[in-house]
Amino acid sequence: MFDAFFEKYPEYVTIQLPTEDVLNSFKGKLPAQLTDFWKAYGFGIFMKGYLKVVDPSEYQQAFDEAYDNKNSEIVFGVTAFGDFLTWTGDAIRAVYFKNGGDSIIESGDDLEWFFDMDLADEGFLRDNLDDRNYLPAKEMLGELEFDECYGFVPLIGLGGAGKVDHLERVKIKEHISIIAQTMGKIK
Repeated sequence: MFDAFFEKYPEYVTIQLPTEDVLNSFKGKLPAQLTDFWKAYGFGIFMKGYLKVVDPSEYQQAFDEAYDNKNSEIVFGVTAFGDFLTWTGDAIRAVYFKNGGDSIIESGDDLEWFFDMDLADEGFLRDNLDDRNYLPAKEMLGELEFDECYGFVPLIGLGGAGKVDHLERVKIKEHISIIAQTMGKIK
């Protein structure tokens, strides 16, 4: 399972293993490949710190506060820049809170394809998850804690520049809440 992903990113940090209650609460709502991933690797930090695989119940409220979640999408990942990855029911959406957009980045329910082909592809990461500022930010600001992301200050939507020297380490949920309160929900 997810062989190419772990071949490219062999180091990861498990923060927490899912409880049976968490697994049961998402059974049938998320692809089995994702809950199998949780069972095997837990919630934690992957891709040299760029991706956090999260317990949806910990991040759903922040997501719903900041995104017009008409389709009951479920959060399962957060990037180093506070962008959320969600399961729509038949696709994966990236919600780019930093600049107020969203995009379906993978159709279908083959999560192994997403991890092994998409996330292991530098072109996909650059084009769909805008990772080009990650390594310079990490070098400048240091490794992120599990509950942190790099946030642009001032916010891009308030005229801030999307440049590395405008990034700060911020708490993910609080940063997303500030974006929602300042800019409104992404629709």
